Amino acid sequence: MADATMPPSGAELIAELNDLLALDHDAVQAYSLAIGAISTAEYRETLAGFRGDHQRHVDQLTQLIQNHGGVPVQMPHLPTGAFKLAVQALGTLGDDRAVLMTFKANEAQVRDKYRRHANRPHTEAVAVILRAAAADEERHYTWAQQAVEHLGVDRGGLLDTVQEVVENVHARTADAVEAAGRRVAEAVDGVRPGGPSPGGA
Repeated sequence: MADATMPPSGAELIAELNDLLALDHDAVQAYSLAIGAISTAEYRETLAGFRGDHQRHVDQLTQLIQNHGGVPVQMPHLPTGAFKLAVQALGTLGDDRAVLMTFKANEAQVRDKYRRHANRPHTEAVAVILRAAAADEERHYTWAQQAVEHLGVDRGGLLDTVQEVVENVHARTADAVEAAGRRVAEAVDGVRPGGPSPGGA
């Protein structure tokens, strides 16, 4: 059993970083859909900036994985991406509030995941990137919360309560799917010829 106080390395680290990378691939695709579905120019501009943050995460995680001898994933956890599918479904309604509420629910999962990983022990080279990405996700979620409130979703009201339930269920479901994928990725990367050594780089 791995020591929780020691930074992950080898196949364990590669699987962790690929897990986050797949999440960011999904987010980039979902942002593109959300930008196309949002009617308010100011919201589109903000979402485009956030999409740029996720693309930067993709680039940085890809480089980290390669630096540690791993192979970066090139797609979301699922072929279509849970984040992308959710935004795509509500985007067809043509309603900014519906799109942003879905966006907020998905950003809650991204924020929480990055927060958990940023709080784990890592080497400084990994930690500095995860902490910066976690700060980005906190900022994205805060903006989404303020945006839906501006559109009439009162904090603590019925829609907000339903939103919180959706966020919690979505997070548990997505985390379960992604955890299974991460275990498979770790096993595959650990036995891949030329894969990272148990001690990592």
